[in-house]
Amino acid sequence: IQHFLPGLPIEDNEHRSLGLQMSGYHSLSENANLAIGLDLESTNGRLQEFQERPTAGSAFLVGTIPVGKHYDYEVDATQIAPFVQYHHYFANGWDMTLGLRYEQMDYEYDNQMIDGRVQENGVPCGFGGCRFNRPADRDDDYGDWSPKFGLRYRINDLHTFSTRLQKGFRAPQATELYRLQNNQTVADLDSVEIDSFEVALEGAGSNWEYSVTGFYMDKQNEIVTDSGRLNLNDSDTRHKGVELAGAYELADNLTFFAAFNYARHTYEKDLENGALAISGNDVDSAPKTFGNFRLQWRPIDSVLTELEWVNMGDYYSNPENTADYEGHDVFNLRTSWEINSSLNLSLNILNITDEKYAERADWTSFGGDRYFVGEPVRAFLSLNWDMN
Repeated sequence: IQHFLPGLPIEDNEHRSLGLQMSGYHSLSENANLAIGLDLESTNGRLQEFQERPTAGSAFLVGTIPVGKHYDYEVDATQIAPFVQYHHYFANGWDMTLGLRYEQMDYEYDNQMIDGRVQENGVPCGFGGCRFNRPADRDDDYGDWSPKFGLRYRINDLHTFSTRLQKGFRAPQATELYRLQNNQTVADLDSVEIDSFEVALEGAGSNWEYSVTGFYMDKQNEIVTDSGRLNLNDSDTRHKGVELAGAYELADNLTFFAAFNYARHTYEKDLENGALAISGNDVDSAPKTFGNFRLQWRPIDSVLTELEWVNMGDYYSNPENTADYEGHDVFNLRTSWEINSSLNLSLNILNITDEKYAERADWTSFGGDRYFVGEPVRAFLSLNWDMN
């Protein structure tokens, strides 16, 4: 059910695919290895959207969102992706990785209905046309290169330093290309691209481990849906921050685990051809901080109890940065008792403080704040019996 659309249409989709992954490895020397491979996939997908009941609301909504089929199309997709990777170990503690991947993605789109912005019987909608626009049959092809370069240095038996430079991509999805609305008859989209640079320091000892990763990413050609419901390559974002993770054994039966992220995600250009001035603003729904902290206690060998703290920082819920969500803290308690080798009893109490929070918050032009509400306090008692 498309519950977020007027008229509550039903989407029915299918997906069938067959893929093959193969790779070969060759030792060039004691210190150098070469890997060559190929990924293949053939996919057939179908999507249909049907509305049973008349649309309720304003004359505009009623006149532009008809009863009946809105979309009915099939897409045959073929992916071919060869890759090569070279790995070299140096005698001074360094090792290097060089990789290159090319992906060719081909779409063959077949519309099973009347083309354009008319009803399924060919009758035009009022107010300039139906909301849903069905492109004519077409083929779309995308070819993208993804190189990567990595270095790693073993500082000593406990600590390792590494760095990686990589270019990634994502070809447009079928729904972004062919599930169009309003007066967009062709979605002229390029692949989403991202350039990333990472540095990391990690280590481990007898009762501790840690990793610190800094990253910088520039994302271009992000596919967005503008206020006119047109799919456009109209976004450039930048992402930089640090990720921390670690564990420390406080005592023989007590261990602390932590993972924390601090980052800044910003728009680097205005959207909708300058109509939405957001350059320099924070990306909406992207918090600067979030983390997960766990304290595990094992009073006896057969009992394990864990207290978890999930922290979500505040974030803006619209690109203009005029509305925000304050974030939340959720606590969970889990206990497991291994009665014997075959029987295990566990009790999980989630959101033990009954925090009122949102799994995700955003902003809609027609209703203001919108919250996807998180679940209240709840408990699960389970008994597991292994008959082997």
